[in-house]
Amino acid sequence: MLYVIIIVLLISLVTNIFLFVALKRAFYTIDILETWLVDFKKSIDNVYKKLKSIDERGIFEKDDDVGFLFTDIVNILKITNQRINDDSVTTTDVDEKTNQI
Repeated sequence: MLYVIIIVLLISLVTNIFLFVALKRAFYTIDILETWLVDFKKSIDNVYKKLKSIDERGIFEKDDDVGFLFTDIVNILKITNQRINDDSVTTTDVDEKTNQI
């Protein structure tokens, strides 16, 4: 009977160590992904600000040849920024024709 208890305790100890290591790796991965997401958000914000400062007078946005591409880039940046800030937005919330949320 004592041997059974010792075996069960050893199995429990090994299982707990395994779970601890797995949890530690998961937290490490979460930290890396969170750092990446914050850096990506800063990058998106900087690109959006630079695009808006380039087109302060609306010249690119109103031009027929460049305007559609500029508007699409700005919309993609807005959608990406909203998805980073709000987890409730899903891919089905985006209108495919206008790329608007």
